[in-house]
Amino acid sequence: MRGLALVCLLVCLWLWPGRCHAGVLVSPAVVEAHAVQVGDEIVISCTEMAGREQLITLSLGLFDQDEHGRVVFYEDQPSRMRAAEIISLSHEQFYLQPHERRGITLRVNSADFLSSYVVVFVRPEQVGISSRLAVLLMLSTAVAREAVDLTDVRIGGRSLSLTFHNSGSVHGAAAGVVAAYDSAGELQGEFVVQSGRILPNRQRQTDLLLPIEPHTVRFVPLPDAGSSFLASEAGL
Repeated sequence: MRGLALVCLLVCLWLWPGRCHAGVLVSPAVVEAHAVQVGDEIVISCTEMAGREQLITLSLGLFDQDEHGRVVFYEDQPSRMRAAEIISLSHEQFYLQPHERRGITLRVNSADFLSSYVVVFVRPEQVGISSRLAVLLMLSTAVAREAVDLTDVRIGGRSLSLTFHNSGSVHGAAAGVVAAYDSAGELQGEFVVQSGRILPNRQRQTDLLLPIEPHTVRFVPLPDAGSSFLASEAGL
């Protein structure tokens, strides 16, 4: 078996390399792996931090990203079954002794996908408390490739909506400057816009409320944003 090269993303909702709740630290919080094959293994660690024995329960589901970049979990029966087809857990329930650190092996059972988003829920069992941690697995069978494009620009009064699509195999983001012009072509202002992180094969909408009502806008990507698209223009 070969080990996956893992990239822990410290972004947006996923800000820290590990998450701690109810005295249990789980790390990493997010895993991104490419060129995934059957038999590959991912190891996450659970560490007891509160100094008491704790019962830990693990379960699987799927997750996705909505058009505004929010993470959405899917835990219906078909989603749980699909997640179990892709990933198997070395443990589903175990006890952590005080200050014990234990590695949990996740094995790839299936690679019949281009991109797949599996979530591992880690639940410390406590009386009267219902909460859990989530480890996000962003898996791709393709080699890493960046490709974020601006696909739509819409103007509505002072409102401006830009839609970005990630056709690559890695998470991506776009950033640039929106130049706003009046009907005579005079520049009214320039505004920086950032898309936020976009999962592979997903799109994300970014909305701006401008201080003016432009007739035409022009979006120019920043050179270090990793965007593959050229300057785009839209008008009323």
